[in-house]
Amino acid sequence: MLKIIKTIINLVFAISIFNVIASCKPVESTLYSEVSSIIASIDLVNVVDDKVKVEIQISNLDTDTISYYIPKIVPGTYQNNNYGKYIEDFKAFDKVGNQLYTQKYGDNRWKINNAKALHKITYWVNDTFDSEDTHEIFSPTGTNILKNKNFVLNLYAFIGYFDKLKETQYRLFIKHPKILKASTSTKEIIPENPLENQKYNIDRFTFKRYADVADSPIMYSVPDHVTFTISGIEVLLSVYSPGKIHNTARIMPQMERMIRAQRNFLGEINATKKYSVLLYLSSTKKDDAKGFGALEHNTSTVVVLPESISPKKLNESLTDVVSHEFFHIVTPLTIHSEEIHDFDYNNPKMSEHIWLYEGTTEYFSLLFQITQGLITKEEFLDRLLEKIEVSKQFDNSMSFTTMSKNILIEPYRKNYRNVYEKGALISMCLDIIMREKSNGDKGVLDLIKNLSSKFGADLPFKDKELIKTIKEISYPEVSNFLENHVVNNQYIDYSAYLKKIGVIYSTTNVPSSYFIHEQQPLVKGSETTKEVVFESNITFNSFLKNLGVQGGDVLLSINEKIYTLKNIYDLFGDSNQWKIGDQITFRIKRNGEEMTLTSTVIEPIMEKIILKPDPSASEQQAKLFKKWIND
Repeated sequence: MLKIIKTIINLVFAISIFNVIASCKPVESTLYSEVSSIIASIDLVNVVDDKVKVEIQISNLDTDTISYYIPKIVPGTYQNNNYGKYIEDFKAFDKVGNQLYTQKYGDNRWKINNAKALHKITYWVNDTFDSEDTHEIFSPTGTNILKNKNFVLNLYAFIGYFDKLKETQYRLFIKHPKILKASTSTKEIIPENPLENQKYNIDRFTFKRYADVADSPIMYSVPDHVTFTISGIEVLLSVYSPGKIHNTARIMPQMERMIRAQRNFLGEINATKKYSVLLYLSSTKKDDAKGFGALEHNTSTVVVLPESISPKKLNESLTDVVSHEFFHIVTPLTIHSEEIHDFDYNNPKMSEHIWLYEGTTEYFSLLFQITQGLITKEEFLDRLLEKIEVSKQFDNSMSFTTMSKNILIEPYRKNYRNVYEKGALISMCLDIIMREKSNGDKGVLDLIKNLSSKFGADLPFKDKELIKTIKEISYPEVSNFLENHVVNNQYIDYSAYLKKIGVIYSTTNVPSSYFIHEQQPLVKGSETTKEVVFESNITFNSFLKNLGVQGGDVLLSINEKIYTLKNIYDLFGDSNQWKIGDQITFRIKRNGEEMTLTSTVIEPIMEKIILKPDPSASEQQAKLFKKWIND
């Protein structure tokens, strides 16, 4: 009987928040005097101009003024997004409906006077997907409001917090069209709707504190979701495909295979019992999302990809993107510093150890694929080589810990992407060091397991003590590497570490085209001079190398046909008509001097730098290599 009464009270209370029936007001007031929670409501039914209304109710404040904040930044984004810019018509009221005086400070803070009388605040929230040309908010960290079709609710953009009340319980009520269902890892309570003729339902969610609100994305859409269980983890895959091009039935087999492989890779590390993949497929139209990737959360990830992608490419992208985000359940969601554990959403203090949070996670997303047989060793080594080459495009003269600590400001911010390249390579080197010191038996995964055992979701480490701790639980050589190459930024000779496990640089010949290789043109057009210029990598193309073309040469004509920026694309079509053995004459300009180059047409072959196992590797090197890619 008690349970039934409680359910009825909660139901009436939920309905009253949306002013469905005025008679619930006395119940609402009674409940407020008995609870110490913040009540939030989001109305997804009465959408106006692509905006939704939010109401926050609070009482029993014992202060003259209080400030309400919408986050400037959230964990995992590494940039200031100022979500308060999307808040409009902010108002505060007392219990009888009188409006209280408020002042806005900056983009994300509202100060409310006479806070002792405060009963509720209301405001409207605009979304970010439909205006990405005007801001830098990465799509998976943003929001979508598409009436009666889709709502991507990264809740930190809708629900804020009061100063000094971030540890207060939140109760969230979401009114939504009946045709749309919530996809989330958050436990929801859905009250039965006593008004059967209504076209909406109300979902109720409870959060222990604001950090849980910010960490709990919800996607509403016409249901296309599937749930499966892997090694004790309940996995939810939910897909929104506006053109119905993709669906869970097609995606689920690869997703299940991938997450099963990840669980096998992690072994006894088990940081979550439920995990949700919320996949939003964008039409890529002007008013839709264009930033493709994902954002991690403790028990879920929001993924945005183009709907036009082929099924094969979609599976490949999900494997790379979702596997990275899934491994975040270990770092930083289980192993993290005090700066992350007590994250300040409007005055953040960043941790020094992005190499651990993003670099190790990215490395694991590659390593598990080879150890679990999802890719070949050639593909694995190719991806490592690609990271070595891409890392060269960034400023490697700065300390990685200094960059991490100052990642929100320049010149560090523009080097952030290097955490996925050099950051992953740092973990690769640690892995090799541990393999060498343990005769192949231990690797960087063992280091992460030890850190996970020592710390955990509720026990953060101190930034300045992490490397000392790593020395205690692994090998001195590991901490020495971190001090030398991550803190002090000494040059890393990747070839020296790879050689320890019998991997060397080599070259191989692969088929190519005359002016393009693997979708990368070997020429470019100059906007200023309108000339066609050869790229520096043309020396690897057998035809151009045999002809004598050098990087930086300006192409004037081929067999008397003149080429400029205006007709640069003719090069690709014209060259398809050439026949092996034909005479060919290039007119070029080098250092201001015109030259004629004559030869015969030969089959274009591209010399490609690769990583490969050393055929002359010692027995010990071969053993370490095998343990590296098979454990």
